[in-house]
Amino acid sequence: MYANYDIVNKSRPFRWGSLLLVIVISITIWQFTQGKEIFLKTWLSRGLLHTAWVRTQASGRIVKPWPWANTWPLGRIYVPHLKLEQIILFNNSNNILSLAPSHANSTVLPGYMGNSVLNIHRNIYFQFLKHLKANDKIVLESFNNGRWHYTVDNIYIVDKTTIEFVKPTLDRRLTLISCYPCESNNERRRYVVVVKETEREAF
Repeated sequence: MYANYDIVNKSRPFRWGSLLLVIVISITIWQFTQGKEIFLKTWLSRGLLHTAWVRTQASGRIVKPWPWANTWPLGRIYVPHLKLEQIILFNNSNNILSLAPSHANSTVLPGYMGNSVLNIHRNIYFQFLKHLKANDKIVLESFNNGRWHYTVDNIYIVDKTTIEFVKPTLDRRLTLISCYPCESNNERRRYVVVVKETEREAF
């Protein structure tokens, strides 16, 4: 009897320790996510977008990041010296903008000849766009159109009614447009980064 009693006693600290660990982890996750639903959503969606882009590149066909998505990857921007990447998405709606740079459907696709306009959400402006400087190098991997090297040509702050930056061009460029200074929902100015092609890299 005493031997069995000793064995039972020795197993109790393990069970209580495991329960305590689960409680601590649960409380930590709950506290972390309070007021940070957008952060958690962005973190989860970023992984799904990256996976969709890898599968798109491997298969050569459109792959949605989740079954009910009304968007899919069109390309990927990578800034080597910042070690930053952004997936470019089809569909320029508000719910898509909060996830990644979104292509303006009235302009050419990223990587094609002409002016490809990308709209940037305020969150991505702070994460990515504001860190770009003149002459920074950018690599674009384009869906079905190779890998291209670009250089930041100019950065402008303009009124939101300015339309010259969305017009067609005869060169290959990306025009990245965000609100400015991204502190409210009724910004009248726009932050514009013009990125021009320097060379194409063969796969």
